[in-house]
Amino acid sequence: MLSSWKSYFPGATLLVAAVLAGCPLVALPMRPPPTGDIAGTVADSTTGKPLPGGEIRVMQNGSVVATAVTDAFGRFIIHNLAAGDYAVEIRYLGYHAVTRHTTLGQTEAQVAIDFRLVPIPINLEAVEVRAAVPLAVDTRTGNQIFKQNDYHGAPTNTTSQILQQSIVGAARAPTGEVHIRGQHAEYTYYVDGVPVPSGISGSLNELFDPEVVNQIDFQTGGWDAEYGGKNAAVVNVNTRIPTGGLHLDASNYNGSFAAQGQSVNVSTNAGKFGFFASGARQATDMRREPVVFDTLRNTVENFHNDGTDLFGFAKVQYVPSNRDVVSLDVNRSRTRFAVPFDSVEGIIDDHQQDVNGFANLGWRHRFGEAAAVEAGSSELFAGVFFRDGSLTYTPGPTDEPSFTFYPDTTPYNLSEDRDFHTLGVKVDYLLRPHHGLEFKLGTLSSVTRGHEDFETADSAGNPGPASTSKLSGSDVGVYAQTAVAPSDQWELRTGVRFDNHNAPFAGNQSQVSPRVKLSFFPDPANTFWVYYARLFVPTNVEDLRAITSVADSGVVAEPTLPERDHFFEVGYVHRFPFGVVTKLSGYYKRSTPGIDDNTVPGSAIVTSVNIEQVRITGVEAVVEIRPPGPVSGYVNVALNHAYGFGKITGGFFPAEPPSGYFDLDHDQRLSGAGSLVYSSRGLYLSATGIYGSGLTNGNDTASYNTGLLDFNKDAHVSPSFILNASAGYALALGGAVVRPQVYVENVFDKKYLLKGAFFSGASVGRPRTVQVRLNIGL
Repeated sequence: MLSSWKSYFPGATLLVAAVLAGCPLVALPMRPPPTGDIAGTVADSTTGKPLPGGEIRVMQNGSVVATAVTDAFGRFIIHNLAAGDYAVEIRYLGYHAVTRHTTLGQTEAQVAIDFRLVPIPINLEAVEVRAAVPLAVDTRTGNQIFKQNDYHGAPTNTTSQILQQSIVGAARAPTGEVHIRGQHAEYTYYVDGVPVPSGISGSLNELFDPEVVNQIDFQTGGWDAEYGGKNAAVVNVNTRIPTGGLHLDASNYNGSFAAQGQSVNVSTNAGKFGFFASGARQATDMRREPVVFDTLRNTVENFHNDGTDLFGFAKVQYVPSNRDVVSLDVNRSRTRFAVPFDSVEGIIDDHQQDVNGFANLGWRHRFGEAAAVEAGSSELFAGVFFRDGSLTYTPGPTDEPSFTFYPDTTPYNLSEDRDFHTLGVKVDYLLRPHHGLEFKLGTLSSVTRGHEDFETADSAGNPGPASTSKLSGSDVGVYAQTAVAPSDQWELRTGVRFDNHNAPFAGNQSQVSPRVKLSFFPDPANTFWVYYARLFVPTNVEDLRAITSVADSGVVAEPTLPERDHFFEVGYVHRFPFGVVTKLSGYYKRSTPGIDDNTVPGSAIVTSVNIEQVRITGVEAVVEIRPPGPVSGYVNVALNHAYGFGKITGGFFPAEPPSGYFDLDHDQRLSGAGSLVYSSRGLYLSATGIYGSGLTNGNDTASYNTGLLDFNKDAHVSPSFILNASAGYALALGGAVVRPQVYVENVFDKKYLLKGAFFSGASVGRPRTVQVRLNIGL
């Protein structure tokens, strides 16, 4: 046992050394001075309804010393403040900003401040509100927070692209894919506190339109036991319900490659009820990344690549008191697109349709006093969720067949018709018996049903092997966790969870996973943490192996099993007094087995596979820049190495694995993203740059190394840097607000290969595109 643990030390030691080397020295007094807290609530002055997601800033001598965000009940608390005079400011979209002054005495444990905000007229809001970069860093947790109101991306940008540009360690990837820390699709959405399970493998349909988002909290490490499943990132989404009475917002855009789209948002928020609905349509002749580059003419060949997306979302919120919040979210989306191809390999006319939907019902109830105090309080959360989706892949009638069933040499075209639905619950109870101590118990469990139909036909249209199988599976998770803070400077969070995953062919797979995180807060401007977790990452409940037995090929594919990990992390966050926040973190992940995905040969069908051993090491840095004035920015930089070795199992058909060590299909050594925004009253100018050292190209390399600084350039495509820019202006015309905006992606029309063919097909980077949008709000 001891010898097996020794193998973890090199990676863990490397990341600890890397982070500590970058940390500025912090003078720690032998006996810390007495500290206290500032706590309070934020509510609407007219209705008394609590306002979640409000931005709290605590300032001293003109400098920001701490920030916080109000919770679902409109509460906030700032810990570990030294005695002195402070200004506390609250900013909330749709309300006048308010600043209150207070004094924290030498012996005071907590000062309470309650805010009652006055709504601002929509036409005045357009010229008074200043935009900023959409990303911020929580100095206490290290999480990155995205604000939709400050986002200036192109209307064609998807939720996946927001994740790619916002999460440090995420690599620019083909349409619909998100590569976080060298992994693919190992993340989970939580919408208003209720999870949304992942959909069908290979689906390229975005789950929801970014327009419905108010705020997103990205958690890429330090997870409590509450968060299991696919957690390379936990994406906590708070959806919108704008303030005030009836509002209508409509927009239209047109752009390159016949891109055009429309959206309509309607909302009302009066009394105890709030309502928001959104509908959007997008169409383009470049739905996915192209797959062909003409080297003679130095141009991207974009053909057979059109697509249309539809989105619909509605939310109802009921707040009967300051102790209860009930939310219902319903979403539906559909995409239809032609599958691009390289004509050199044959002519195809394949089309795909993806449908995704979810319905989440959540109830939060708070016990205890109404004031914003922690001691003696408790909370109950109960959520029910329904998730469904389908994928239909239809080959063209004149396609040249290329899929074979060994040892049969007859080529076939392969079609698929798959659907699923998942029903689940999330229930937990949080107890805080006194300040600095909390306990939480809960469960997240679900069942999945559905069917998968596969059919084949040869060049003459004669039917070949086929299969029809029903899906049946489940996931059960229970967890218990505690947080102990003996002082405002130290906090220990521990927990354990049990997971059982049941899927076709795999049977029951289970694991007990401990978690522990130790945090040190010398003052509100500094946070250190170390973290260890055992992770259990299940695959989708799918039955892609059924057709292999029907083919009577004599080959039986093995099931894809859950990923099992040891995960280590260390991090440091520092807030400078001149409006800059920095985060430096390092991590090491050891997977036995790991999970990747590959494309079934001769089709665009995607399935998960196991890699016997996976190692991932990385160092990440974030800089948030928000000085006083009209300019703000952020920079994400990540150095990451994800590689695997050993047997590859669980594919549609067994494939000959790469020999020895190899970089994962989603490995990119160096990733960077930075954004700069200038905003003055109704005007904004924005520029975003994205750098990638290159994803894998599928080439075997004679000289391969596994170090963090070993770029293995022969096995990766060339580096690329892409610059995007946008500009807009908001002006009030009577009772309406008009916003003309222009967006340019890939400003310098950079020609580059996004990724080569390895576990999945090659993709060429998108050429320069321009979109113009007009938005009208009433």
